[in-house]
Amino acid sequence: MTRLNKNQFDKAASFIKANGRKLDSALFEYEFENGSQEKVLTELKKFQNADGGFGNGLEPDFRCKESSTLATAIGLDILAKIGVDETNDLVKNAIAYLLETFIEDRMGWQIVPKEVESAPRAIWWNYSESWEWGNPSAEIIGLLHHYKKFVPEDFLDKVTSYAIRYINNLDKYENHELLSIIKLSEKLPYKDKDLISIKLEEMMKQCVTTDLSQWNTYCLQPIQVVNSKQSEYIHLFSGCIPKNLDYLIANQNFDGYWEPTWSWGQFEDEWVKAKQEWRGWLTLENLRVLSSLGYIELTYVNN
Repeated sequence: MTRLNKNQFDKAASFIKANGRKLDSALFEYEFENGSQEKVLTELKKFQNADGGFGNGLEPDFRCKESSTLATAIGLDILAKIGVDETNDLVKNAIAYLLETFIEDRMGWQIVPKEVESAPRAIWWNYSESWEWGNPSAEIIGLLHHYKKFVPEDFLDKVTSYAIRYINNLDKYENHELLSIIKLSEKLPYKDKDLISIKLEEMMKQCVTTDLSQWNTYCLQPIQVVNSKQSEYIHLFSGCIPKNLDYLIANQNFDGYWEPTWSWGQFEDEWVKAKQEWRGWLTLENLRVLSSLGYIELTYVNN
């Protein structure tokens, strides 16, 4: 079994601190070096707008300053990861933004605003009135469960019931929507979580790429849906997770980072900056996965 050794871990850490966003560096320090929660909050606050939503390139592939549901989901997910509760203004303001921007006749949230069209972005972030409901509405509902103090109970019950019906009626599956539904499942009460568990297994079996030869393409890999030893779905991919982790370690760049498997196809100058930000983001995310699955060896090896 291959593990990420201490030399490789240190290179990854050095890259995040020297080349990643200050937010990702603060998150790395918090998660791996007993760093300050306050430092993370200081950096994250820079991405929050006056309306309570997050924007300003928090998701590196679209650079509009205006708030979006997707960026707000990312912001709240970070706040949940570092254990921030509802008393924090960043949380309260973000929840208020989500309640204000809910679209009643769609029973969900528009993924990005029209203003995205005036900003540098990846080609897939052109504005559209049509989107898969679950991305990111399913994840948002999970976050509202996590931060339910400021969420009206009848509203939360209504959107949760809708989400369960929607998921169980799906007959076409999309990778990003699946990831959003997994995040919902992780935060639902057990009684609701059980209602979608069978469908989730079915979606994973169809969406996850287990063929090693395809992992260098933009696809959904096993460790993206099973990213800790505690995952209840680990049995679905137990045979290929070790190979997936070996592949991940083997593809670390010499300078310590992992490279995105996509490019924008437009705004090439701005993509250079976004690509560097993704390197830091992906490197942090991969360290999280390797750590959660016990694949980091924190002792030095001879070169």
